[in-house]
Parts: sequence; structure tokens; C-alpha cells
Amino acid sequence: MLNIGQLAQTGLLKKYGTDEIIFHQGDPGHEMFILLKGRVRLLAHSTDGTDIPFMDVNAGDFFGEMSLLENAPRSATVQALDDCMVIVINETNFESIIAQQPALALRIMKGMSKRIRQINEELAQLKGEINSEEGSEPEHKVDTPATSSIQNISDLVPEGHGSYPDIAPPSDAEYLFEKEIDCPVCGQKFTTTMVRSSKLKLKGVDSDLRQTFEGFNSLWYMVWVCPHCFYANFNFEFKKVDPNMRQWVTSQTERMKATGFKYSHPRRLDEVFMAFYLALNCLQNNKPDASRIAKIWLRLSWLYADAHDEAMYKYASQKALEYFSEAYYNTHRNTSVEQDQRLTLLLAELNLRTDHPEEALKHYRNSIVRKGGSAILNRQAEDKIQELKELLH
Repeated sequence: MLNIGQLAQTGLLKKYGTDEIIFHQGDPGHEMFILLKGRVRLLAHSTDGTDIPFMDVNAGDFFGEMSLLENAPRSATVQALDDCMVIVINETNFESIIAQQPALALRIMKGMSKRIRQINEELAQLKGEINSEEGSEPEHKVDTPATSSIQNISDLVPEGHGSYPDIAPPSDAEYLFEKEIDCPVCGQKFTTTMVRSSKLKLKGVDSDLRQTFEGFNSLWYMVWVCPHCFYANFNFEFKKVDPNMRQWVTSQTERMKATGFKYSHPRRLDEVFMAFYLALNCLQNNKPDASRIAKIWLRLSWLYADAHDEAMYKYASQKALEYFSEAYYNTHRNTSVEQDQRLTLLLAELNLRTDHPEEALKHYRNSIVRKGGSAILNRQAEDKIQELKELLH
């Protein structure tokens, strides 16, 4: 039995607020955490960068031990679901704690074994929902035209992009909260809207990896825009700024300031589109990263689908296909077999929706991996191959 009092004396006590990120996937990790109070959720990036929740940890359990033991980057993002208190055990005091309380070592081993089983069960359930019926909340329309000042940055959007006057429903407010953050480009503070992920209920995962939630469209709140320098990026990649991007954004600040872009309350779909195109502008005018650009185009295709703009949906899907293909064929990837399977399935789906069934069939076949691959993803690909064969013949 663990002596919590002794652990608290040897380790470090820390508190985290509801919805606070304790650490991000990919961060260096030299600590493990024993949860004394509250709950936390573990999330992992999918191929397109979406955070997929796969496990909740309750008081009395622990997390972060893999990075401590392996001296490897964090394999998941951990977010507090409630106000939490933890004991932090680092490399310095880990060995002395194990010597004092050998039961902790056994508990870690049992916990890791339990989590592997639970992850397998969660993945099976999640992938079983992939072919679930796509659904979304009805769009809330307004009769008056949008009055946003974004009309001045029409040069950022492709030809064919229209006007989308939908506004966020009032019910979104219960899923949101405001937080002050520092811009990694200009260093100034600003307040951004964040999503209370603890309140989200996953409805399903589409075949192109889009997660849908009951009563809430997370796409509308996925891009943060600094109101001072107009740097824009996904919330989960906002801190990823290299010197070249910082220099480029800084050189463009005055030009972008003239656009007067800002989110309304509640925000408009027109503004959401512009935020995505601002993020695309930041990425394309620096050392282009094909996979990051592809993620933006994929989400733009989802937004156009929601707006029932079939032509722009096809256009954005084609752009997503081009950049994901470049990332797949021309970029070195440090990914697992299952992640490669997911990317290949995504390429197949994008080829299918852009009217390239033969290419889709090729990618579905390539996604089948018998050794080291996911049996569930293999079956998904096999089902799609059978459907396509019947369609083509």
C-alpha cells in the first residue's frame, strides 16, 4: 500500500484548474504524476493533428510514467477535467521513492498493463464508429448581411469562395471559456476563446477522421488569431513558431492590421473561414510544411461541406489531397505503422471524394498491413475495396 504522506514529502505538490493542459503530446518529459484529487483526460494526435480522447484518469491513479522511464517525449496530451491536485515525481527523486516504496513499481507495471488493454478497447470502439451516420446541428441563419470588416482581405481566399452568414448558436457558450495567452510572435497578451473539452460528447468519427460532437462544432473555435500581429494557427499548434515565421509575420503586421479582422461574439462563419485562411497564409509564406497545410485544407473542406458549398468543398478536398500526397510521398515521417495506415486511408477517402476511384482503390489496398498493422483498419479498407470493386464493375 502506498504511503501518500511520504510521497508528498518527497515529491512536489501541484494544482491545476479545470480544462488546464498539464502537458502536450511531444513535450519533453522528465516527471510522472500521481493524481490526488480530480480527473484528467489523455488525448492523442491523429494523423491530421486532431486530439482524440482515449482515457480518463481518476484520483488515486498516475500518468506520465512512460516519459519518465524512457526519457522520451510525451506520448499524449493530458488535460484536467476538474480542479486537480497531483504529486510530481521527477528523475531526481524517483529512485529514492521506489527504494522507500517498492509497491509503487509494481503498481506502475500493473497500471501500464491495464492501460494497454483499455486503449485497445477504446480504439476498437472509436473505429467502430467511423462509419456512423454523419450529423451536425442545424445552422442558425440570420436575415441581415454580415457586417464584419473581413471584406478587406478577400485577396486571401480562392476564387469561388462565397459569403457565409451563419452565426454560432447561443448553446455554444456552455462549451467555451476565455483565457489570456501570450502570442509567440509579437509577445503581446490577448484573450482567446477555448473549448471546455470536458463537456464534449463524441458523436462519431467520419471516414476522413473528422470528429463530430453532440450539439457543438469544434471547427469554429480551432484557429486562434493574435489581434496585435495577426499571427494565426491551430490552437494545438499555436506555439509552433520558428524564427522565419516570426520574421515574416512581423513584416506583414501593418498590412494585415488594415484588414481589421476580429471575431464577433457570437462569431460568424465568414470569420471562421477567414481565420483558417489567415493561418494558411502564415504557413504558405514560410518554409512550407505540407502536412500542416494539408490539415488546414482538410478542415476547410469540412467547413464548406457544413455550408453546403459543393464546389468549394471539392476544391478544398483537392488541395488537401495534394498536400497530404506530398507529405506521404516526399516527406520523411517518423510515424507508427497504424498512423501510416490512417494516412493512407485518408488519401483513399480524398481520392474518392475528388472522383479518382482507381487511385482510391490503390490507397485502400496499400493501407492493409498484416504484420504490425491494425486489424480493424485492415477490415475497414477491405470493406471499402469491396464497395469500390462493385462500383467500378
